[in-house]
Amino acid sequence: MKHQNLIIGVLIAVIAVAIGAVAYDIHARSAAVSSKTSQKTAAAETSKTETSQKTSAASDQSANQKTIVLDPGHSAVMPSGSEPVGPGAGENKAKDMVGTKGVATGVTEYDFMLSLANKLKPELEKRGYKVVLTRTDSQSAHSCTQRAQVANDNHADAFIRLHANAAESPAPNGAMTINITAHSPYTPSTYSQCRKLSDCVLNAYCSATGAKREGVVERDDLTGNNWAKVPTTLIEVGYMTNPDEDKRMQTDAYQAKMVQGIANGIDQFFKN
Repeated sequence: MKHQNLIIGVLIAVIAVAIGAVAYDIHARSAAVSSKTSQKTAAAETSKTETSQKTSAASDQSANQKTIVLDPGHSAVMPSGSEPVGPGAGENKAKDMVGTKGVATGVTEYDFMLSLANKLKPELEKRGYKVVLTRTDSQSAHSCTQRAQVANDNHADAFIRLHANAAESPAPNGAMTINITAHSPYTPSTYSQCRKLSDCVLNAYCSATGAKREGVVERDDLTGNNWAKVPTTLIEVGYMTNPDEDKRMQTDAYQAKMVQGIANGIDQFFKN
């Protein structure tokens, strides 16, 4: 009987040890799962925080992003009629004109300016700007007032009007910018910013291309400038009536310099 009791006691001890081991294993596994769950939760919270920070940074970048409106001058199709030269003006001008043409290359100003705008746009976007074009083809008519309205509607930080020059003589060459006068009867409050933009763009353009600097011209008879409520400049990139300059402006190498020059000028406008 004592022998049987001893055996029973041993069996009970073994079973107790086994139950304890199982309980410990279950506890250990539960702790491991709990630890992993905690780690995953922490990782998820970190990920959410990082995502929130990235979203916030992207939002800040978007809020600070400058908008550039590019206006490739003229078009193959002209709008009919005339329009006031400025808000409240009694004087009317044709809504647009066809522009000039290369004496050596035969390239039209409207095709040249659209091509230049399409090269300038990705360069500016690469530099972080939002870019809007007033026209994307040469088969639709756009008045000068409508072009300025695109800049106004987009609250442009800079409105760049792209043109090429012409003269009766083949001799003139070089680049100029044009903005309103300090005594503009239409938008005098924008004068200082318009003048600053004109100086920055012209200086950088001539530096990059080596073009002769013809200077900044101030006048109040350009409809597209007068209707714009934002910093505006019109750049005459060169003379298409000068055979040498005409041919040079149609080379890829020179156009790359033109793009860099205008983009550099826009950068300088916002830095200064």
